[in-house]
Amino acid sequence: MSETLLAALPSLGLPVLALVIGLGALGVPMMPASLMLLVAGTLVAAGDLPLLPTAATALSAAFLSDNLGYALGRGARGSVLDRRSAALVQAQTLLHRRGAVAVFLSRWLFAPLGPPMNLIAGAAGMRWRRFLLWDFAGEIVWVSSYMTLGAGFAPFVPQISDMAGTLTWLFACLAVAWLSWRMLRRRQR
Repeated sequence: MSETLLAALPSLGLPVLALVIGLGALGVPMMPASLMLLVAGTLVAAGDLPLLPTAATALSAAFLSDNLGYALGRGARGSVLDRRSAALVQAQTLLHRRGAVAVFLSRWLFAPLGPPMNLIAGAAGMRWRRFLLWDFAGEIVWVSSYMTLGAGFAPFVPQISDMAGTLTWLFACLAVAWLSWRMLRRRQR
């Protein structure tokens, strides 16, 4: 599904970007939000997407979904804090250790902790205005840095694509060789 969404970005543009980033910020698995931002930066550099609407779409989708996650955590307080999933425990530990700065860091530096952090911040009773401020600042850093990184790699996309194809064949050949070796070893036993 990730490949389909990435392939749809150049043709469908901003709605696909908003969908993927919004669902990714809510913690939906297999939503390549960071990768989508890199590709969006590349498309902006190539002139296929407009810069300001693309950045505003990405920022808005992430910000709205983060705040929805916060509201869900606020509404489910006890049940969120009682759950012991690894991501929720890590987010709770980071929030207790760093306070509101943890929200900022979980937007871009510890991005996999972003969705659980939204829930934990809401469930732990962090003031909404404080969450809003740190969330918005973190999302600005995430969107601008990933889009800039994608734009920086834009001239190298053909080379990266060729190298990725070559590496795919290399890994496929290595996998076949390894499986053949394993089968021969089993047969000999």
